[in-house]
Amino acid sequence: MSGPAKPQPKPEQPAKPEQKEKPAKREAKPSDFSNEYKGRSVVIVLAAGNPSMLRGKLEEASKYWVKLTIGQRTIYVNKAWIVSIEPVS
Repeated sequence: MSGPAKPQPKPEQPAKPEQKEKPAKREAKPSDFSNEYKGRSVVIVLAAGNPSMLRGKLEEASKYWVKLTIGQRTIYVNKAWIVSIEPVS
């Protein structure tokens, strides 16, 4: 009877090709128009039960939030709750 089989040596794997340098990332396209209203007075309509409105100055906008100043107060509104944004003339 013969003993256990000897493991066969694994064939050498070819070397990985050199990775090409990735091109610089392009600036992402905006997903909405909230930056169009930056620094302007707006009316924001919210979808929270009965529709409510906020009137103030849109200071900043990020991917998920807008920063609104109403008088001396600052309010951060989640964009998921915004139905519409209308500029005030």
